[in-house]
Amino acid sequence: MKLTEAIRQANLATEPERFIAVRVAVGITVIVSVLALIAQGFVRPAPALFAIIGIPAGFLLSYRMRHADALKLKAVLAIALIISVVGFFGELVSSFQDGLVDIQVPLAELFLWVQVIHSLHVPARRDLMFSLASSAAMMAITAALSISSSLGIFIGLWAVGVTVSLMLAYRSSIADLPFLAGPVASITPGATKAAAKSVTIILLASMLVFLALPSARASRSFTFPAELPSSTALGSPGSLSNPSLGSRANGSQSDASNGAAGTGYFGFAEQLDTSARGRPDDTLVMRVRASAPAFWRGQTFDVWDGVTWTVSDNTSTTIGGQAPIQVPLTIGDLPQPADDFIQTFYIEQPGPNLVFGAYRMSEVYFDARFLFQQPDGALRAGSDLGRGAVYTVISQRPYVTESLLKVSDPLRTDLPISMDPFLQLPDGIPQRVFDLAQVITADSPTTYDKIQALETWMAKNTTYSLDIPPLPDGADSVDEYLFETRQGFCEQIGTSLVVMLRSLGIPSRLVVGFIPGERNSLTGLYEVRASDAHSWAEVYFPGVGWQGFDPTAQVPLAGESEPPATAGAAVVGWIRDNASMVGRTLGITLALVLALGFGGMLTMVIGRIATERRRKANRSWVERVTETLEYVGTTRDRPRQDNETIREYVAALTAGPIPDTRLREVGEIIAREAFGPITDLEGRATGERLLEEITGRSLN
Repeated sequence: MKLTEAIRQANLATEPERFIAVRVAVGITVIVSVLALIAQGFVRPAPALFAIIGIPAGFLLSYRMRHADALKLKAVLAIALIISVVGFFGELVSSFQDGLVDIQVPLAELFLWVQVIHSLHVPARRDLMFSLASSAAMMAITAALSISSSLGIFIGLWAVGVTVSLMLAYRSSIADLPFLAGPVASITPGATKAAAKSVTIILLASMLVFLALPSARASRSFTFPAELPSSTALGSPGSLSNPSLGSRANGSQSDASNGAAGTGYFGFAEQLDTSARGRPDDTLVMRVRASAPAFWRGQTFDVWDGVTWTVSDNTSTTIGGQAPIQVPLTIGDLPQPADDFIQTFYIEQPGPNLVFGAYRMSEVYFDARFLFQQPDGALRAGSDLGRGAVYTVISQRPYVTESLLKVSDPLRTDLPISMDPFLQLPDGIPQRVFDLAQVITADSPTTYDKIQALETWMAKNTTYSLDIPPLPDGADSVDEYLFETRQGFCEQIGTSLVVMLRSLGIPSRLVVGFIPGERNSLTGLYEVRASDAHSWAEVYFPGVGWQGFDPTAQVPLAGESEPPATAGAAVVGWIRDNASMVGRTLGITLALVLALGFGGMLTMVIGRIATERRRKANRSWVERVTETLEYVGTTRDRPRQDNETIREYVAALTAGPIPDTRLREVGEIIAREAFGPITDLEGRATGERLLEEITGRSLN
């Protein structure tokens, strides 16, 4: 008996799925997972187009051939699957030879080909369930590689599709059982409520699991992507290019009227004029995948003339070879044990050809054979870095803490002669700048303490402002900021810190780049905007190397940075940091929910009224007369019971000492009309007349 049942169940599993709604739901769910993969940019255009067209066509063909003998088709599909897997491993071997670059593209496309191939033969329910499971795997790899929270929309649509598909598949399986076939396959209010409860429980459980999971650390050491789509080589290799600055990209302008884009920062140029007025907007310029925040360093300046920063040596050295490109040490860099700090930069807007990265860059995965290194360690690409460019940087980030910096003190160590350029100060700097630095740091025993004292003084006695008066002719920018206006933006603030440190005999320089940006709690990536372009001071510490400091942007030291432990903590932190935006969003959402709820209730009321009117208009004679009879019983405190027939109800109404014979006659007429073979028009007229006499109102 058990063997027979097992055979019957096996036959049910392999029989063609006859419930077309299951096929449609699964097909839509699979297409959503494919669109999610394509939208994140993980597949090339040709496979993407083939999948969008091929999967629906495959599902349609499979439905039409569900009863056919598909032995030959299975053989062809098996060969196609083998070819896809072999092609994937071929690209995988090539990626290993090139340093494991862009492995996510062939991996994503392999999942895509599996879906396309499998869609050509999904006759039975178990085949459809395999397609559903494959779509789950594809959504998982998409989520693992995604850099945008827009994936959440696809996840929501996919989750709805999976839920509907499983519910329909369950209904179909129940309908296949002979003793339950028929009415069970229809959707009842009870089944709808049970489904709604199940979906709610799943969503709540998923949310709790998400909040308890470790937060997205964004560390992806298994893959180092690099891509330069539609790149254009620069006319002069090694030169600095910044197309977002417009026709004058030398950074010396004093206003923003030169056609500079809202994403252009004047610091990414051959010189930095601290009196420049251009300010970038909030356009997203790049995303950074990294396990911790850091200054995304671009280039440095070491020569100061009182207004403008320039570079003492702008020659470049070509570095390159087989991926990854090895980055040599430069002035002030020290070889020391350090953990690999991996960062992947996804460029969203055209900008400078600088290769950004945390200090100190040691390897770069770049989709070109060569890069150009400046004496300060800055890296420049030989082509433009437009939208869609991707590169990965591995930095040997020194494990820096406050106590370590206090021990590594330039004031207590003989500095190498190579540090002399970073102590340079021009003639003509007012003496009161030097005096102020001495007074502020008089009680600070170490270099680190002096830096903290200078930053604290500037924070208390000056203000950050983008709206400052123009620098007077012949004025020193630092003197103007410290003693006259007491207002400035990052260029004046960072420059003032560097100048005062140099006056104390501490080697330092000005750096331009980006602050970390806002960390997206869902993707784990840092979203860097044009307004995050920044300049700060970089100080040399013996035994450590260069370390960044800035009074306006606090970034934890490498040895003290710790991201949130769980996704829940990350979300809470994001909400705290974006309280005003969250409040506005919740307000708008609540208003929409209330509006939709009110609209839904109003629609239900209107629908019920319309349905009741249609029901009354389409009632039979028996229904109308029976309703009137039941009304009579209700007025006499004897409503009809659910299990009573018309004759039993009339007998109960006329059981008194003086029975109303008219009700008995009406009951007999209703019973004959309900179950009799012919319609008695004369009897109907009599029944209506009697009820009108009893109720005193017309039945029409």
